[in-house]
Amino acid sequence: MTSEQAPKMQGISGLVLAVRFLTELALLAGLAVAGARLGQNAAFSIIEAVVFPAAAAALWGLFIAPRANRRLAEPLRFVVEFLLFAATGLILALSGLVVLGVVIAVAGTAFAALTRVYAKDG
Repeated sequence: MTSEQAPKMQGISGLVLAVRFLTELALLAGLAVAGARLGQNAAFSIIEAVVFPAAAAALWGLFIAPRANRRLAEPLRFVVEFLLFAATGLILALSGLVVLGVVIAVAGTAFAALTRVYAKDG
């Protein structure tokens, strides 16, 4: 056990944190799908399907995650989250999945904002 307090997973804050986590997973999955679709050949498709989500996960882990050693302060952390979700939406749109790109970009940004209202430091 650690002495760190985790955000409470009950009520509206629990719902917001759960959906936020799902949007983070959707961001990674969306980048993998877009990378696979954008590759010029099989090798590039595989490489992009791995590199795109890995780069996003690295940025998230370094600067956004609650336990990140170099966690950015607000509002810069929100700006980086917004840029990651917007870039995912754009890359998905470029790969032909426009609706999915818009949904991930809007939902991800909305729940990033809601986290700051209902689940501080989530």
